[in-house]
Amino acid sequence: MKKSYLDYQSSLRTYKRSKNRNSQDHHTYSLALNQFSDMTEEEFAEVLKKSHVVDLQIQQANSNNSTSSTTGGSTSSNSTSNNATVTVYWRIKGAVTSVKNQGTCGSCWAFFAAGLMESFNLIKNKNLTDFSEQQLVDCVNSANGYGSKGCNGGWPAGCLDYSSNFGITTLKSYPYVDVQKKCNITGTNKGFKPKFWKQIPNTSKDLQNALNFSPVSVIVDASSWSQYRFGVQNGCNQINIQLNHAVVAVGYDSAGNQIFKNSWSTVQGEQGYIRLAPNNICGILSYNYQITA
Repeated sequence: MKKSYLDYQSSLRTYKRSKNRNSQDHHTYSLALNQFSDMTEEEFAEVLKKSHVVDLQIQQANSNNSTSSTTGGSTSSNSTSNNATVTVYWRIKGAVTSVKNQGTCGSCWAFFAAGLMESFNLIKNKNLTDFSEQQLVDCVNSANGYGSKGCNGGWPAGCLDYSSNFGITTLKSYPYVDVQKKCNITGTNKGFKPKFWKQIPNTSKDLQNALNFSPVSVIVDASSWSQYRFGVQNGCNQINIQLNHAVVAVGYDSAGNQIFKNSWSTVQGEQGYIRLAPNNICGILSYNYQITA
């Protein structure tokens, strides 16, 4: 009963804060109640990637930009060309699967590695198939040589390396259960295997150029996203960026606002999507990955 009362008080505070903020006409986005409304800031932080895990993986990414795999591996890219069109909408092109819900497990990293592979599979093989996030949560682990921590966070590039070696199977054959379990894959399978991927340079031009080729996996600071409902989000604390979430960039509009697929169900945001203002809002230019073959 005490917890229910605290939940009610938290939701009430959130409702009052959202109503007061939405009444101010100078904001470019609105807030609303959703599945996170009864959470404290500490509880919402548990949904996001754990900061100490992210920091460790950033160190590993910086020291190992050429992680190898049996079929290729990742490379850094230094782009100088500008091939960007005025707008890109991969959803309209039918290259994005439905919005999913990671639940209380901090598994965004697996959802957006899977999302990246789903979109590239459509572009390459003309086949839009939902891949198994649960396989990545269970199997991209220390036993297989990866530093990801299941529901406590991970790194999308590690998922790509794992999948290039073992293959990622379908969501139907390996459903999502919202907790980390024992890896149910032994050896390789006939699933999708990315061959090459790259880290996108941290400029807006390079991100737009990349999005003209395919969707991009993006690491962000989502600390201020919990009550986002609609509009162009520009409310991140740019002075103290804490990378703690992963999303898939699926396009941008004519104003340069960037469009991302999230993993918090269709209840949150614009039916599960979020629009961010141009440039490095919420740290989106820090660590971006794209499959190239």
